[in-house]
Amino acid sequence: MANQNHNGPIRALECRPGAEYDEETFLYFLAIERARAERSNRRLLLLLATLEPIPGKPIAIARASAAKLFEGLRLSLRDTDIMGWYEQDRVAGAVLSAPVDAAGWETPGPIEERVGEGLRRRLPAKVAGSLRVRVVQHGPRRFGNGQGQQS
Repeated sequence: MANQNHNGPIRALECRPGAEYDEETFLYFLAIERARAERSNRRLLLLLATLEPIPGKPIAIARASAAKLFEGLRLSLRDTDIMGWYEQDRVAGAVLSAPVDAAGWETPGPIEERVGEGLRRRLPAKVAGSLRVRVVQHGPRRFGNGQGQQS
């Protein structure tokens, strides 16, 4: 289906398993979620998963490993969380949000551990050894007491 008023291809908003969002689409949704989090006083966490045989140097993720990585993310996160390539074929990402005062909301450390363990179980041992999962918190700029964290 073509849209005469749109310069690029129209992308489906719902991503089916095995067809994760590409980098451009994922970053587009991340920007939307960032703005939404700021307007609605929600916390926004960005989960990043990379393969780093050398710390700090992500390598390209093979298609088979990427499929297992995204399968693990789907099983570890909520259906409403956005998942895709933060950096195409090198950094997988997921956008997580919750109200600032949400009871039981996890902090970045436990999320990294829980999701990392789930992903490592699905990857071959050689690949799992170089997996790095980190979570970065984005805004909102102001919490109820005027303090907040922005990245």
